[in-house]
Amino acid sequence: MRKTIQEKIELMKNVLEEDPFNLVIGEIQERIITDSDFNLKEVALQDYYNFFREYGSIRCGSIIIFGQNELDDFQFPVADMPGEFEEWICIGKIDPYPLYINKKNGMVCCLFEDSKIKSYEGWNDFLDNYVFGERYIEIVGKDEWYELLREQQII
Repeated sequence: MRKTIQEKIELMKNVLEEDPFNLVIGEIQERIITDSDFNLKEVALQDYYNFFREYGSIRCGSIIIFGQNELDDFQFPVADMPGEFEEWICIGKIDPYPLYINKKNGMVCCLFEDSKIKSYEGWNDFLDNYVFGERYIEIVGKDEWYELLREQQII
């Protein structure tokens, strides 16, 4: 994971923990699995799996990334994607729409209600630009998470 992403995550994790009311806006959990829990088969997912060496699940406004322990419970939407389970993992949601990562190229995508697939770049870029960056507003609009990012001068 890029150092700039890790710095943003750590800053926002501390901000969220400082004020109990911020738990309504987001939560960044520490890693709760060990390195032996990783079974990296897809090279394109290396950045995604590396994230879980530091962190568990995250909830940043309307963007939720499931922790490794939760993934198996949320794979049913994969059947709606072209290529299904051979190509995709459901990694979270842009509330309420499922968020996926492509096993072959690492591209993060969301499937919206009109069956439109929106692509958001690779894992690190998705975190940097959309979850912890200026482009969050393109997905969700202005909300409390976006305002918190602005207050902390991340965007």
